[in-house]
Amino acid sequence: MLQNFRFARYRLTYTVQEPLRMPYYKGNVFRSRFGYLLRDITCIGGAAQCKTQCQFPDRCVYSKCFETPVPDDSPMLRGQPFAPHPFILEPPRTRKLDYAPGDTFTCNITLIGDAINLLPWVVFTFREIGKRSLGIRGKRGQCHLNTIEALPAQGSQDIPTIYTAETELLTDDGLILGLDNVLKGVPQIANAIELEFLTPTSIKIDGKWTSRLTFEHLTRNLLRRIRFLSYFHCGEDLDVDAQAVIDAAKAVKHVSDLRWIRTDRYSYRAEKSVPMGGFIGKVRFTGTLEPFLPFIYLGEYLHIGHHTAFGFGQYCIGRDPKVN
Repeated sequence: MLQNFRFARYRLTYTVQEPLRMPYYKGNVFRSRFGYLLRDITCIGGAAQCKTQCQFPDRCVYSKCFETPVPDDSPMLRGQPFAPHPFILEPPRTRKLDYAPGDTFTCNITLIGDAINLLPWVVFTFREIGKRSLGIRGKRGQCHLNTIEALPAQGSQDIPTIYTAETELLTDDGLILGLDNVLKGVPQIANAIELEFLTPTSIKIDGKWTSRLTFEHLTRNLLRRIRFLSYFHCGEDLDVDAQAVIDAAKAVKHVSDLRWIRTDRYSYRAEKSVPMGGFIGKVRFTGTLEPFLPFIYLGEYLHIGHHTAFGFGQYCIGRDPKVN
């Protein structure tokens, strides 16, 4: 299962050079600047030709990151223009709003499948994000990208540095991870597990946003996300009986303490504020969990739900799954 699935995680450390102000939820700022500057840096024809007259649609870096097309003969997501983004942002989770020169902060990014090959473009873009200023409109400031580290799977202490500002050289692609790396942390037996949702998590049930998460809904969303990412970005379908797994998930019980928060963002394309939000908090599941653990542990890296490119849907697993 998922023999070809691969991903890589990176931690970017910045030093603030000019006073700036960040919003409470900082993923909106990083996602907005990443998309705008990646297109600006890589697009040859300019935004006016991007949609209709692109000369290199199959090689477009921006398209591969933000507008991965769904082939006409695709067995999934038919009728949808784009596949899920092959990257995940993890912005600083601090409440700090105002930054002074000399302050530091980090931002993580995960690249999935073929997007790992785009790492040089990603590094250059995030370096430019700092140079061209970061923050909310009217209160932006320049930042200096100091280092990029390759993050390992959970439990490993080996964190190599693959980029420094002194050399401005990217030494390699970092640590390429797969399902085998994830499974090393999965217990063989567990009948209770707790998840803490660290960033807003947007999940729809019957077409409506919800802050009520059952194990069935968790499993359904994990399977769908893993399958789409694997198929469109790693060239491999998820070989499981999804309906059987979902049916089994209905027997798992849950106790949750979740609340909804809003993190509206400003859309420069639409020139207006766009409402966004999701639930955060903890939920505990009890039951026969072993068949689901590989998906839950992989989801810790891949996030869940909508707006993962903004950092939404990040959760962590209590590192002591119980056997009662």
